[in-house]
Amino acid sequence: MESVSLQRPAWKWQVLSLFLLCGWGWVSGQIHYSVVEESELGTVVGNVARDLGLKVEELPGRRLRLGSEESLRYFAVRLDSGTLVVSQRLDRERLCGAAASCVLSVQVVTENPLQLFRLEVEILDLNDNSPSFPTAHRTLRIAESATVAARFPLESAQDPDVGTNAVSSYWLSPNSHFSLDVKQQPDGKLFPELVLERALDREEQPEVQLVLTAVDGGSPARSGTAQITVQVLDVNDNAPVFDHTTYKVKVPENTPVGAVLLRVNASDPDEGPNGETQYSFGVHTSDSVRRLFALDPRSGEVRVSGALDFEESRFYEIYVRAHDGGVPEMEGNCVLQVQVEDANDNPPEVLLTSLLNPVPEDTPPETVVGLFNVRDRDSGANGDVSLEISPDVPFAIRSLQNHFSLVTQKSLDRESTSQYAVELIAQDGGSPALTTTLTLLLNISDVNDNPPRFSQPSYEAFLQENNPPGSLLCTVSASDPDAGDNSRLVYSIESGQVQDAPISSFVHINPDNGNLYAQRTFDFEVLQVLPVSVVVRDSGSPPLYANITVYIFVLDQNDHPPTILYPASDSDVPAPQRVPLSAPPGYLVAKVTAVDADAGHNAWLSYRLLPQSTDPSLFHVSLYTGEVRTARAFQDSDMAVQQLVVQVMDNGDPPLSTTATITVALEEAALEESFKPQDFLAGAKEKPDLTFYLIIALAAISTVALATLSAPLRSHTRHGMLSGQSLPWQLPLLLAALSCLPAPSYAQLHYSVPEDREPGFSVGDLAKDLGVEVRSLAARNLRLVSEGGQRHFKVDLAAGVLLLDGRLDREALCGQSPTCSLHLQLVMENPLQLHRVEVDVLDVNDNAPQFPKPEVVLEITEVANPGTRLPLEVAEDPDMGSNSISTYELSPSKHFALSINVRGDGVKMPEIVLEKALDREKVPVHHLTLTALDGGNPVKSGTARVTIHVLDANDNPPVCDPPISKVLLEENVPVGTLVTKLNVTDLDEGPNGDVEYSFKTSNNAPGKFTKLFSLDARTGEIRTKAPLDYEESGAYEIAVRARDKGSPAMEGHCHLRVELIDINDNSPEIVLTSVSSPVQEDAAPGTVIALIGVKDSDSGDNGQVRLQIAKELPFKLVSSFKEHFSLVTSGPLDREKASGYNITVRAVDSGSPQRATQKTFYLRIADVNDNAPNFSSPFDTAHIQENSLPGTSVFSVSASDPDEGSNAKLSYSILDNGMQDVPISTYFRIDQDNGTIYTVRALDYEQDKVFQVPVEVKDAGSPALSSTAVVHVFVLDENDNAPSIVYPSVPKGSAFHQAIPALAEPGYLVTKIVAVDADSGHNAWLSYQLQESAEALPFQVERRTGEIRVAQALRESEDSHRLVVEVRDNGTPSLSASVVIVISPEENSVQDFSKSLDLPESSPEDTNLTLYLIISLVSISLVSCVMFGLAAARCLKAGNASWTLAGCCRGTGRKPASHFRGQMKPDGFIKYLDVGGAGLTSQAQNYTSCFSPMSDQSDFLFVKPFSHSSTAETVAAYEQVTSTLASPCDGQAQPNTDWRFSQTQRPGTSGSQNGEEAGAWPNNQFDTEMLQAMILASANEAADGNSTLGGGNGTMGLSARYGPQFTLQHVPDYRQNVYIPGSNATLTNAAGKRDAKNAAPAGGNKKKSGKKEKK
Repeated sequence: MESVSLQRPAWKWQVLSLFLLCGWGWVSGQIHYSVVEESELGTVVGNVARDLGLKVEELPGRRLRLGSEESLRYFAVRLDSGTLVVSQRLDRERLCGAAASCVLSVQVVTENPLQLFRLEVEILDLNDNSPSFPTAHRTLRIAESATVAARFPLESAQDPDVGTNAVSSYWLSPNSHFSLDVKQQPDGKLFPELVLERALDREEQPEVQLVLTAVDGGSPARSGTAQITVQVLDVNDNAPVFDHTTYKVKVPENTPVGAVLLRVNASDPDEGPNGETQYSFGVHTSDSVRRLFALDPRSGEVRVSGALDFEESRFYEIYVRAHDGGVPEMEGNCVLQVQVEDANDNPPEVLLTSLLNPVPEDTPPETVVGLFNVRDRDSGANGDVSLEISPDVPFAIRSLQNHFSLVTQKSLDRESTSQYAVELIAQDGGSPALTTTLTLLLNISDVNDNPPRFSQPSYEAFLQENNPPGSLLCTVSASDPDAGDNSRLVYSIESGQVQDAPISSFVHINPDNGNLYAQRTFDFEVLQVLPVSVVVRDSGSPPLYANITVYIFVLDQNDHPPTILYPASDSDVPAPQRVPLSAPPGYLVAKVTAVDADAGHNAWLSYRLLPQSTDPSLFHVSLYTGEVRTARAFQDSDMAVQQLVVQVMDNGDPPLSTTATITVALEEAALEESFKPQDFLAGAKEKPDLTFYLIIALAAISTVALATLSAPLRSHTRHGMLSGQSLPWQLPLLLAALSCLPAPSYAQLHYSVPEDREPGFSVGDLAKDLGVEVRSLAARNLRLVSEGGQRHFKVDLAAGVLLLDGRLDREALCGQSPTCSLHLQLVMENPLQLHRVEVDVLDVNDNAPQFPKPEVVLEITEVANPGTRLPLEVAEDPDMGSNSISTYELSPSKHFALSINVRGDGVKMPEIVLEKALDREKVPVHHLTLTALDGGNPVKSGTARVTIHVLDANDNPPVCDPPISKVLLEENVPVGTLVTKLNVTDLDEGPNGDVEYSFKTSNNAPGKFTKLFSLDARTGEIRTKAPLDYEESGAYEIAVRARDKGSPAMEGHCHLRVELIDINDNSPEIVLTSVSSPVQEDAAPGTVIALIGVKDSDSGDNGQVRLQIAKELPFKLVSSFKEHFSLVTSGPLDREKASGYNITVRAVDSGSPQRATQKTFYLRIADVNDNAPNFSSPFDTAHIQENSLPGTSVFSVSASDPDEGSNAKLSYSILDNGMQDVPISTYFRIDQDNGTIYTVRALDYEQDKVFQVPVEVKDAGSPALSSTAVVHVFVLDENDNAPSIVYPSVPKGSAFHQAIPALAEPGYLVTKIVAVDADSGHNAWLSYQLQESAEALPFQVERRTGEIRVAQALRESEDSHRLVVEVRDNGTPSLSASVVIVISPEENSVQDFSKSLDLPESSPEDTNLTLYLIISLVSISLVSCVMFGLAAARCLKAGNASWTLAGCCRGTGRKPASHFRGQMKPDGFIKYLDVGGAGLTSQAQNYTSCFSPMSDQSDFLFVKPFSHSSTAETVAAYEQVTSTLASPCDGQAQPNTDWRFSQTQRPGTSGSQNGEEAGAWPNNQFDTEMLQAMILASANEAADGNSTLGGGNGTMGLSARYGPQFTLQHVPDYRQNVYIPGSNATLTNAAGKRDAKNAAPAGGNKKKSGKKEKK
């Protein structure tokens, strides 16, 4: 808006003149003068006095003067002459710019009476300025593809002069490419344009230098020049060109991956992206080549990316494509031929053709057991292979040509060696030589060459007669060293007759295991000995036998009672024996004769007289002879007839008996004995003699026995002869034939077969070609062995011909190989002959050519030169030779032709060649058909559709229609109104035809119209984007540039004139002349903040403006003079309350309807350093593990300052207040920027447990303000101290000797190990255990207390025992210490600790020490209470109604002399208590003292600091410490019965376990230490049974936390690690033994104990 006021400098003077006219009622006329610019000072413009009709002498009295500022600036009035003269240099161009006329308004005022005169002074132009161009050196960028007659607008020269002195013509320096054309606009302005007369070529001339001269029409004429540099922009009209069309390189096949073969190079004369060349593989490069080679797209380096194998391919052709980065891109091609040189990189291969496995053990020497072929894929000496065999095997290698046979060298014996590992070593002739080892495991098959053998020469079996059928008689066992069926034995019984019955009716044998069973019940009386011939045979072919005789002896049983021969019992009434009455004693009455069919003891008979006889006392029977004699002389009283009952009994078990009754008649007449010993049985001559019968029976049995024994012997001899004559016969037919014939012979046969033949097709007559008879082929076992894994042929033995076994596909078998041969081997036996058969598979034209893609899409730029080649993909034909692709054909085309190139391997490659220039605008797409023809008969073909897209080149510039236009527009149109839409066309497509529009600044209003109008870069629509004001400008000249997106871009130009129609549409304008921002917040009221001016382009009432601001602001407006206001402060400012103000000034004119304008500006309040920094908390707590590395972050303090900028820039530092013995800076340092505290050195928990770190924060204000805070750093313990054994104290390496009674009973307390650990918490929990030893020890150690007790009764005269007790803490990792204790049982040892589980009571000195310490603590506590009372009284007196100890102390603003800290849980349990006199030092300790109501002595404990779970709990301790400390001991004696662990103190993850659930052990240091403190503080109450810490005797409420089963028995006795200075006692549970189930209710047995602390 300021520009408007500059164009109308007399605006305010016009208002003043109007006011004067209204006041005095008259004004004079108007006079016109003219003066040439640049006139000298004092030049007379005109005589004002004369022209106004004033007298010169009256001028001083009337106070003639110039009224306006503009008048006083350039002119002056001479009162002595009344003339108007020039008082300052006049420059028309500066005063009026390019206006056609330049008139200055001059006001002349006179008084007495008041008169106002207006004068007009016209400034005449002088040709004092030369034409000048806006830019002395301008660069034009024109594409080399620009068409002839293309126009390029140039900037017009500027000449401040007007009229004929302005620019009248332009001249261009001579050149061969451009001419100059000058156009004149309707307002007379001249615009020069460059016209292209000759096509450009950047490669010939990249730059054209021109000089444009502008000449004005003055006299003399003036001129100005501009240097024009035309840079010819590159068009991608040159394809990359390789240095060589064909590159050749040789590379050994062992070239490592990544090796560089060579670097191809292509050059492109274009520049920029058009000349940036990238390399890639061409379309003809196969995938296999792409896997072996890599091409760097930037450098063109070709590297090896795969393993090159001479045997796979000796030659590779790589097609390389180079393309630039132009649009469209252009490309060049070359061929890289790679020759691979052979290297000895292939080890020999051993091919197993045939192998006889297993080999029979009776194979004779020189028998062929295997056939091998060896080959090496290398060539020359690298492919010569020799084959060797491993030593110490009974085999050898025989070589014939390139075939080898494995033969036996000596006899084989499977029983001695059943398997041979034969190594075949093949070695080539390369340097260095390569070897291949083939290991064959040859199994030796068994031959039945070993007959079975019995384990013993004969067998005897004993069988009780009367046996049940099926009884096991015995087991015969034989063995055979052969294997398999040859060792499978079958048992049988040799046929024969026994007692006219087959022997198989007597016995049976199991054929598998040799068990011999009885078939019948044997009778000893019938058969005493049974010889059985057992035969065993193997399952070999033929089988071998062995015989053995088994003698079965039948054992007698007492199964027959004695048989009485005399007296005979066959008569009903036995004849009486007559005995004379006078017979003397011993008279032989009769003789009982009996026999027994049994034998041996069972046949021994005894005779006795039974009591059933008439008078047993009268007769006597001989025990063994059976003679009956009188025992005494007969008497008259004896009965005449006597009945004698004689019992005959055998000697069996049980015995059998028979009775005989003899009647004796006593007669007078009988005088002689009836029986005499010498004529026994004399009266029975008619009966055979018994002895005679026995002799006959014995002879018969002997004869039968001899006959029985002789038969098996003869049979055994006969079978043995047969087995000795048998030979193994089961050798395979092939080995038998091979072993009987000389070395095998070899032959080579060659056949061919077309690939389209059906299975069964006859390939060749083998019998005829081999010269053998057809009928002998089967006998000679002719068979076919293929070297491949798949069989394609078979042999017809009946016809002797080779037949196809399946349809052949040459392409599947051999691929693209020129020849396709299948190698077979024929083996014949008797004699062994090996023949090689090679079958050539002949190609048949059964495949038509086929392109990889049925449709190929190619692209070519329309500016491509004729001769450009487009490679095409090669068609594929699996056939070979003449059946492969023969030629290609292309459908007719006006622009393209077909070229066929032959590759090094004979493959024909088609290319499309451009023969005629293309024009995309005429034909954008060309459709062609490519046909591939093979050379078969009939010819087969394949086609592919080729689509060639002509890529557009940017060869057409945008054209504007019409090039010059005019639009009329009202000034009140809304923003966004469409002014016009440009009509521009570009014949190109894509980016080349995509036009973008942009404004081009003109000379008459450079860049101004761009603020008022917007141009859509895509559509060309011109719209208003700001209000148009006629008062500012009545017309606008808009130049639009239309540029396409081609490379290089081409452009056209459009010219538009917008003329505005004026209406009354101006609102007041607010002008901020000056704003003083920021304002200091301590500025005094009335300070000037801003100067504000207002104006309105309208006139009259519409131009009268008043200003307003909001009343609630601490500012006000003060009018300085008309339409100028001052904004001043009206009250104090405070930046912390309001850092700035949005001040809205509203200007309202007096028009109808009124128009108003408001303007808002932000007034920032500058900060003054009036606030000190403030910590978020005056006290903070931090924790750090001991032994942390120096530089470990400990804590970050945070402070804030409500000021800003440097006043709020804080720096932190650590104060050294001298409260510690060692400067705190030796332990910690602080980052002055972020307040992070770091350790300076490693901290030791055992040395320093807590630090008080005073931190000061200071701002950067002037003067600086500061404040302080204290950070308490608690050092957390780590397990860095191993347990230390206090008792027994023995030197290192020594043992502690302890004597115990020899008769100590189990449970006897031997000693107690006392150990301490300098650590705390879990790390100080100690456990005791015995190290394992080889012998079992009769002692045990209590894990928690360290008590060593007798575990089992000791034996008499038991030796000393060496115990190694290991003390281990609970840290991670765990540390341990050990002590050696030698326990010696002694008879006289009387020491006995078995009745006591606790250590001795504290000595009186310990009690006194404890009492003194308690008195000291109570005194200090009383003093502290008094101090706290005084502090509380001061706070209450100050009127602080709701106060806390911490808050009152903070309100003092001083550093506290003493520091009291504590942390308490909501249930009243003190978690941590810290009492410091003058700040905590490294040796500060914490104390707890509680008195039990039932105890006459006090406990005093050193309790280590607990870890704080949160800073909030620490702060809470200050607010509750007074009420908590009112009665600390009472709180201990009467705790809350409903006490529980808080959520944060529960074990587990975040205290997730409920109180009702089964408990768990504490799992963090805080829980552990709190649990330990609870046990220590409540030990006495738990022992007395008076503890009320949560229902349950002696549980301290732990059952509510850890479950109903949890009691003090489950808690380790942590008091053993808590010690009292001056005492060697350990705190123990005084309630009874450690494992007691119920605590004793009485408290009389309570013992005081303590122990000296290590530190």
